[in-house]
Amino acid sequence: MRIAVDGYELGSEVRGVGRVVHNLLVHLVDALPDDEFIVYTREKTGIALPPRVREHVLASRGSYLRWQNGPLRKALRREKPDIFFASNYILPLCSFRESLLYEHDISVVSHPEWYPRTYALTRKYLTRRSLAKARRVVVPSEFTRQEILSFFNLDPEKIVVCWHGLEEKFRRAREEDVLEWKRKRGLAGKVVIGYLGALNRRRHIPVLVRAVELLRSGIPDAALIIVGKDVGSYSRQETTQFLSPEWVHWEPILPEEEIALFYSALDVFAFLSEYEGFGLPPLEALACGTSVVLLDRSSLREIFSGMAFMVENPEEREVKEALSSALADNAERERRLGLFEERRGRFSWQSAARKIAGILKDWPTGGARK
Repeated sequence: MRIAVDGYELGSEVRGVGRVVHNLLVHLVDALPDDEFIVYTREKTGIALPPRVREHVLASRGSYLRWQNGPLRKALRREKPDIFFASNYILPLCSFRESLLYEHDISVVSHPEWYPRTYALTRKYLTRRSLAKARRVVVPSEFTRQEILSFFNLDPEKIVVCWHGLEEKFRRAREEDVLEWKRKRGLAGKVVIGYLGALNRRRHIPVLVRAVELLRSGIPDAALIIVGKDVGSYSRQETTQFLSPEWVHWEPILPEEEIALFYSALDVFAFLSEYEGFGLPPLEALACGTSVVLLDRSSLREIFSGMAFMVENPEEREVKEALSSALADNAERERRLGLFEERRGRFSWQSAARKIAGILKDWPTGGARK
């Protein structure tokens, strides 16, 4: 069987959707030893792809939709794969039915107010169409599955929940490496709170800044390090304001080899997101032995129950109290980290790939096995 994969997000920097696709692909190849994979990318990735994975670069300028409905659509018509793994939320406009769709979340449908109006209307139409046309749909959480069912009239059996996994590199870094990493950033001897992710409104970054400011009244050496790109969700004035305190350190991006060091260097990782399809950053922080403070919303409630310090409302005094508990309550911190270690095996890319491989092996037409 030949399986075509949308690898648009597999660029030179493998993040977000690209990280999910890469980790699944590595293990899918092992789980489907008799099958051939064709991965369509927009540029030469430079990343190591497993054997039996053929990378086909489809160069294109412009948006994802232009790439998807131009070069990718033509390539699918020419290659005629048995199954198309649509890894990036939506299907091409002219796609065959033998498609497995990965729907990471439907925030553009449930919260159109977070997006420009034209974009939200277009993506809502494309999401509805894609969910209807795909033969099977994979989602990263039961939260996302239930949200899809609440907005769209789909057969519940069509949607399969497949939790994300953890890469082996997310382990506690050596103490000497952590100390050196902090020293280079002027964080030696500081109590460090951290955030990693895009700077967007639904993650309440100004609230986190104000909470750390309150925390500093009792812990004057507390510092906040924010890692993430400015995606224009806040005005330039707002961004300048919440990044302006001298105890706030902002880095738009970290080298891939430093991310585990970043998590290991933190005393607490805070991720006050209103909405997530899964939430990889807090999972990676826990894997590096760092306590997490989360907003008790969406999939975060499902995935991290009992393992994180949860905040009911994105309000700075409530967040400050959660940060204080994560820092000061040693017994509770160790209990929650211990619970994560007990559950760590649930977060496996190998298991996720095996689940998807099971779907592909039982495919009812085209590439189905008898």
